[in-house]
Amino acid sequence: MNRRVLLLVMLLLLGASTGRAEEGGLNTPLTATDGKTLRLTDFKGKVVLVNFWATWCPPCLEEIPALVLLQNRYKEKGLVVIGIDYMEKPDRARLIAFMDEQGINYPVVYGEVKSLQGVAKALGGVFALPVTKVLDRNGKVGASHIGGLTLEEMQKLVEPLL
Repeated sequence: MNRRVLLLVMLLLLGASTGRAEEGGLNTPLTATDGKTLRLTDFKGKVVLVNFWATWCPPCLEEIPALVLLQNRYKEKGLVVIGIDYMEKPDRARLIAFMDEQGINYPVVYGEVKSLQGVAKALGGVFALPVTKVLDRNGKVGASHIGGLTLEEMQKLVEPLL
């Protein structure tokens, strides 16, 4: 193999293993419905359950009561639940009304597709909804699930990281 090609391949592999692209994605500023800006990197030291969902997704809606209970049950142990409204046109007023109707007690972020896709990519990708990613206290993905979850299944993902 040509030395330049080999060097390029080695540099690409080294760059991929350092997590630089991941850090940029997790450090993306996200707009919450309360008007605050948050970044997933803001929560180091906490266990963060990130739920990618949409208001038009039936399994996503079925998960909401469990996410509310999970937030209540484990908040004191360092859990933060964050909902990411994904694959929908950003609409703060609609989301606030929806959150009130559903009793959502955790932050929900929304925004431009490109920003949200960057976060999704940094967490390993989102190819269907709902998708749940659980970050450990160091901000690394400790658990991942595609599809709807029950409260018991969420607890099994979260408890080992608390």
